[in-house]
Amino acid sequence: MGLQVEKIDHDDVSVRKRLFDFLAPHEAYCLFITGNLKRSFPDSHIYIAKRGKDWVGVAGYYGIFCSVVPFAFEPETARALAKHIAKRHPAIKYLNGVSTVAAPACEELHRMGYILAGDPRCIFMQMYERPPRQPFEELARPMATADHKDVVRLHRYLRGKPQDSPITAEELRIAAINPSCYVLSIDGEIVSTASTNGMGISAFQIIGVATHTEHRNKGYARTVCASLIRAMWAAGARQCVLFTEIENVAAQACYRKLGFQPNGEYWVARLTRDSTDFAN
Repeated sequence: MGLQVEKIDHDDVSVRKRLFDFLAPHEAYCLFITGNLKRSFPDSHIYIAKRGKDWVGVAGYYGIFCSVVPFAFEPETARALAKHIAKRHPAIKYLNGVSTVAAPACEELHRMGYILAGDPRCIFMQMYERPPRQPFEELARPMATADHKDVVRLHRYLRGKPQDSPITAEELRIAAINPSCYVLSIDGEIVSTASTNGMGISAFQIIGVATHTEHRNKGYARTVCASLIRAMWAAGARQCVLFTEIENVAAQACYRKLGFQPNGEYWVARLTRDSTDFAN
């Protein structure tokens, strides 16, 4: 039976239930999709791949970040989802997913004229219990509106962007869009931050971990992550995941001290486009 891809109405209650039921056994690898669904993330587009009435894959496209997040059981399905979304949302800049899904999806996008920028491979890590208490945890707290500029500056360190240019309205909008963000303030200065896009079913992921360059190697990232994890555990979470660059041994050591263990490979692919017309 042939493979079909179509957009679904993820605001429909019965459709949302089927989505969560489909993704629940694989939740750790789908937290961009489930977390964003739970918090009704703006400019979300959800597509499903099916054979007959059976769903065999799901992908989200998030217009704010121009990002695609596919999940599928077979490489053919991952390719079909990527191709379908690229034809409807050609401004793709990122593709995130477990390597077995992301690799064939990126191959299809490359065939369509997209270029992979840098090594997308990350170490995928998981933990199932509360972290040990960290120094200065009492100084970590949820992000306030007044913190948005400081969070933008920390995220610039994370993305390798210059600090001397004026903060833009777009940067502030992106900082404000994720309320599940914690910051660590030392002597009145926000030195580290960590976020999550929210809990899916019983799991959540940590994203956007950044520390001021002058305050690194002091355990501050561990502290702010531990505070965020503790808050999510209090809200009912029972699993936490994250991913970090495959060569970032220091970050991996940091997360191991919190109780994370590596469990496979995850891709965070940055994409650009050349001048080649899309293939059919």
